[in-house]
Amino acid sequence: MMKPNNQWCLLLSLLCVFLSSAGQAHSQTQAHEPRIEHMTGTLLGDYPLPKNVFVVVTLNDQTQHDQVIAKYQFHGDGLTLPIDFQLAYSDSNIRPNHRYCIQAKIFERGNVRYFGTGMATELALEPSVYDGQIQMTAVKSASSH
Repeated sequence: MMKPNNQWCLLLSLLCVFLSSAGQAHSQTQAHEPRIEHMTGTLLGDYPLPKNVFVVVTLNDQTQHDQVIAKYQFHGDGLTLPIDFQLAYSDSNIRPNHRYCIQAKIFERGNVRYFGTGMATELALEPSVYDGQIQMTAVKSASSH
């Protein structure tokens, strides 16, 4: 049987180890909390948008078959290009060694009227660095051939 002093030492040692490991787990949890990052850009062009258009800008992970990481969409009625945009995304969705791009589509009556894309590969290194310009190009419809 242990002496009372030895029992207290053992109990205190076990308590210190337990508290120490609990503190490490708590600090590791805090270190991995996702943050919301923001990126800005501009959809370029020099023409007014038709009425009743819908603009969709997405951040895509090209490594994951263009998986959408973030999306910003709005009605573009009466707007003229260029148009500034801002995307908010969780940094927990950004992986090192992945390739990212920004895609913009302007829809009219459900069909893509304008399309543009830009690379955003630097996101894994420095979030919020992207301030890209995306040239919007008219998409020819199948009926115009």
